[in-house]
Amino acid sequence: MRKRSKQFVIRLSESEWNHLNELVKESNLSRESYLRMCINGLLPRPVPTKELIELIEILREIAENMNQIAISVYTQNTMDKSFYMENYEKLQDQINEIMILIRQPINMEEVWQLQKYGQ
Repeated sequence: MRKRSKQFVIRLSESEWNHLNELVKESNLSRESYLRMCINGLLPRPVPTKELIELIEILREIAENMNQIAISVYTQNTMDKSFYMENYEKLQDQINEIMILIRQPINMEEVWQLQKYGQ
């Protein structure tokens, strides 16, 4: 681990302090880690939403099922069509859900803050 022996004091207004704490909370980092990343030219991203994490888990399950189907077809030269169609439909539903999430309108206040702080 690197030794960090230098420190400095920075004074912030109440609104700057609140904004920094909000960004830190969204990133799930410590305030120090967040600021070190910014100093190094990196902009921490917010932690993915619970919905996105759940979606990824569902997609992984579907991928595993599809892999099992492929193995079955390869080894036995047969396929359970209903199992395949069920997973295909789940995959399509999840893709549709992702498309809805990424097409949701963005709050203009968030866009302004992104532009203001160079994100």
